[in-house]
Amino acid sequence: MVSLLSRLFGLHNNGRETRWNGPIAPISPVPDTGAIHAPVPPEQDTCALQPLKNWCHPFKNKRDPLSQLTHMAKANAGYYPIGRNGLFHGGVHFDGGTAGTLDQSSVHCLADGEVVAYRIDTQSPTTRYFVEEAVEKPFSRNFVLVRHHLQPPKIEGSTDIPPSLTFYSLYLHLQDWGKYQQDSTIARPGFWPVRPTFRVKQTANDVLPGRPEQQGLKVLNKWDGQVIDFLPRGAEVTISGTGQFRQLESSLGPAKLLNPDGSIKGYLSIKVLQNPDRNKTRIKSSKKTVNVRAEPLISADNVIFNLPVESEVTVSGEGEFRKLERINEYVHFDSLESAIEPVATDQVVVLDQPVAIKAGDLIGHLGLYQDGDANQPEKKLHLETFSGDDVEAFIEASRLWAKRLPEKDRTWLKLAKGTPVVPPEGNTTAALLQASSASSPHSAADLLVPRKVLDELPAAQKIQVPASPTRKARTWYHLKNLLHDADNNLLDGWVCDESGVTPWVSPWAWEGYDVIIDYSRPKHLLASFLSAVDGFSDAQRERYRPIAEKDDKGPMKSRLYEIIDRNRDGKMTATELQAALERPAHAQSISQMILYKESEWFQQPKIWDALDELLGHSGSTPHLNWLAEKQRIAQIGWWREVAEKVGLPSWGSAYHFHPIGIFGHFANTVNGMLNCKVCGASLKLTKVFLSEICSSEVNPLFISAMVSASENLFKKYGVDSCEQVTHLLAQAKKETGGFLQFRESLNYSRRTYTAAKLYRLSPTVINAGFSRRGLSFASDEEKLSWIDEHLIGNDAAYGLHCYGNAEQPGRDFRGRGLIHLTHYETYKKCARDTGLPIDSNPELLEKDFVVAIETALWFWKVRRIATIAEDSFLSGDVSVTAVTRPINIGLAGLSDRQKYKREITKKFNVHFDSRCKRND
Repeated sequence: MVSLLSRLFGLHNNGRETRWNGPIAPISPVPDTGAIHAPVPPEQDTCALQPLKNWCHPFKNKRDPLSQLTHMAKANAGYYPIGRNGLFHGGVHFDGGTAGTLDQSSVHCLADGEVVAYRIDTQSPTTRYFVEEAVEKPFSRNFVLVRHHLQPPKIEGSTDIPPSLTFYSLYLHLQDWGKYQQDSTIARPGFWPVRPTFRVKQTANDVLPGRPEQQGLKVLNKWDGQVIDFLPRGAEVTISGTGQFRQLESSLGPAKLLNPDGSIKGYLSIKVLQNPDRNKTRIKSSKKTVNVRAEPLISADNVIFNLPVESEVTVSGEGEFRKLERINEYVHFDSLESAIEPVATDQVVVLDQPVAIKAGDLIGHLGLYQDGDANQPEKKLHLETFSGDDVEAFIEASRLWAKRLPEKDRTWLKLAKGTPVVPPEGNTTAALLQASSASSPHSAADLLVPRKVLDELPAAQKIQVPASPTRKARTWYHLKNLLHDADNNLLDGWVCDESGVTPWVSPWAWEGYDVIIDYSRPKHLLASFLSAVDGFSDAQRERYRPIAEKDDKGPMKSRLYEIIDRNRDGKMTATELQAALERPAHAQSISQMILYKESEWFQQPKIWDALDELLGHSGSTPHLNWLAEKQRIAQIGWWREVAEKVGLPSWGSAYHFHPIGIFGHFANTVNGMLNCKVCGASLKLTKVFLSEICSSEVNPLFISAMVSASENLFKKYGVDSCEQVTHLLAQAKKETGGFLQFRESLNYSRRTYTAAKLYRLSPTVINAGFSRRGLSFASDEEKLSWIDEHLIGNDAAYGLHCYGNAEQPGRDFRGRGLIHLTHYETYKKCARDTGLPIDSNPELLEKDFVVAIETALWFWKVRRIATIAEDSFLSGDVSVTAVTRPINIGLAGLSDRQKYKREITKKFNVHFDSRCKRND
């Protein structure tokens, strides 16, 4: 509920500051907020609601799902499903508490869907509160409501239609329209309609002559012509035409020639007009520029502008001089962006035609909200997800559907309550870990662990045990601070995943989720809270105890007590709630509560009037801050104006989901596909896309192997962003000569190389070969002679000499694979980590495309190239250079790698609707 109520005004002890025994001061009327229907202009993108494919954290946070849940404990207030006062709270808050490790500068859409309604005030309303004096405190009621369609993947080979659910995400307390008007650099949400005007981008980097600090956009006299004016960043213009350069329509000419009323001044001699008898003509002259004169006469001090030849002008009049009426101007179109603004302000907008929005698209920015007892406004977001459909029926059908899905869709490992957690005390073998299990601490709650967390554990934190005739395959994972014991102490130790015993579950099975139907009202919840914090007088306690006890035994509170009530005193406090949220298993259990409750945004004055007596308000002793709070509640609600128009129940009740819980539950696993962790775009490569970046000579089997790798191996090795995929493909294309050469050629012919030149090319590996073979030479001439005789033009001999190893005689470990692995030690380490026998059979890298790809992904992961590829401070060619260094320290072929990255990124963005678009 509204944040001030969550703190009970700081006055639940019936302090005198908010009491008044005289006449009540009038409370300002609630502004008209009647909803308007907003048809979408024809040029606005619209679409039917399709099953969502992509998810995105509202602040593009890259933590794993469990860390994202526990991070919510840092919020100052606004937890799910109850606030600090014990009242129902259907969403979560992002505020100053969560901001420390999140970039909360902009809010992004949680999942693919369509915007159905929003409100944005020019200036947020205020509420007048009374402490020592009356103070106006702002509260943003700006919101965006998005509708989504959730559906499991289809069963291969079946025509059965999967169950589906319509749900909504709500983004509340967003920034005012006035802030956008004051600062043109603030990005506008894409669901606002496009205006006919354009704005100079904030990235336009042309420089104003003589003022290098002023950046913007050059204005030219013709397509790709001479500079005649300058537009600062953010300047709004209208344009016409097509192509790379468009004509300015919002100005009659350069600013230096414009009068205050926008008309243009100046005269031109008919001698410089190509067609002086026409109103529209071009400038001609043997010189580079011609004079524009203030008056129609020749005088040295009469020249006010130099106009380049070939400029297009409109003139009027007769005689030797013609009056200047217009100078055509042109600007670079890609340096402009569409100017967009909301349909209407200061009222609810319900879109007759919803606007399609993708996961990760901009929703807006955090607005200001000031609690009644706060000294300063705070930037915050209330995020909420809910559904008006029959969620119980959907989950039941979804669980049945999950049983038919393939094994690969089971992406969560269930560690049941009672799982042994073996302390890391030197027991590093599987046998010792198994022996220690019986006496080890046991977990006190179920926990689902996403495969991503396990896959990303370092090799030292995983022990794989193959199956034997008497034992199933096992994997031991060293997990730190995920499980906890009966005393709520976080555990650090090893857990066992035994094949066929430890269950892997599909997100579509909704493991651990409960639908809780709870009809408790704010009066019951508040009575329970005040009782728990000793906020009642003796008389009040006696009067309200039955109400409090009834609420404590209700379905929502009963479930929460099972999780939160650490000291078993039957009371639930904010401290206990935060402590629970800090433990992954508790935070996950809370997130699995689906609450059927009346929405906070469904205005029913009577349910708030029912709190009057609890808060000490009466006609004779009014509680002014409570009256102000009820006014705020009335203004912030929107349900009645929107619900029936967008498919929500008119009676105000809905099934509420933990928004970060449902995001983490499905992120990167929608329809079994891997999605970009930054923008949500699908990372499943397609044959069509790969065919576009490969020549016709590339083996179709390689393309098929890359498609398959994007479905499984990418996730395994953490290749989970658009930037990683495009960098990887660009590097691989160069390494393999266009995906054609999976074996490094070492045939250095005499036509190109002398012994001295070959030695200068690779002195380290050639000398290593001499050392391994015990060869020494009396002089450089003798060494070069040996090289000339044995290595030039001899691919096999060069490979064995430079890349051979005593442990594997007769084999060379030259560069092979998608990203050429080189040297025996690298092959050996890769073989140990992946289980691929490439240390004894290196040719697998050039003959088996799956091996070639997986070894490249292994190299990508162990060299931590993902961090470099996703570095937000690197872009374009600089980013490619940084990615190349761990692959080829000499930066060989860098220009090709940079070119491939630009070309592949351009095609990737088109095929996969990526929003991770850099200037590559």
